[in-house]
Amino acid sequence: MILIILIGLLGAYFILNVDNGNNENIIKNNVNHHDKNNISSINESLNLKEEKTNINGLATMIPAKYSNGTIKNSPGIQTYGKYDEDSIYVTVYDDSSDGNEVYQGDIDYFASGIGNKDNNPKQETVTILSNEILYVTQHSDTRGDYRLAFFKVNDKKVLIEWLGTEITPDIKNIIYGFYELN
Repeated sequence: MILIILIGLLGAYFILNVDNGNNENIIKNNVNHHDKNNISSINESLNLKEEKTNINGLATMIPAKYSNGTIKNSPGIQTYGKYDEDSIYVTVYDDSSDGNEVYQGDIDYFASGIGNKDNNPKQETVTILSNEILYVTQHSDTRGDYRLAFFKVNDKKVLIEWLGTEITPDIKNIIYGFYELN
């Protein structure tokens, strides 16, 4: 009898926490209960099986599809990327005048289209893991469709740029990793 009641309560919990058939709330609730220093626990919740990567003082998890990238330093920023494939770039900006200048230049270029010859930049604010993300869509005649996510973690600004047409589970997991590991 107790087992039936527990199953009923657990089922009700999951039904009430599903948002329009989307399991993001369930994942979010599971992740928030884990210790940020217990990487295996976070990996299990986010289905990440690859490498913990530190970029300019912030940690995240890079899924297999984007693993084995290279970190490059420039004034005001540090960027993890798959430079040989041009498939993803994850930039963490310094909390400095150089970092702020590069960030504003990236916002102007990608989100506002200033000086950008790519087609039809569009932007919207989306919420991922209770955090507002500036989501930008672009199309390049040379690269094809690509997307960008601008957000802030602690005192640092982050940009993820990837080839594709949507925010995939891998991209969400990189974002989750930034918030959960820092």
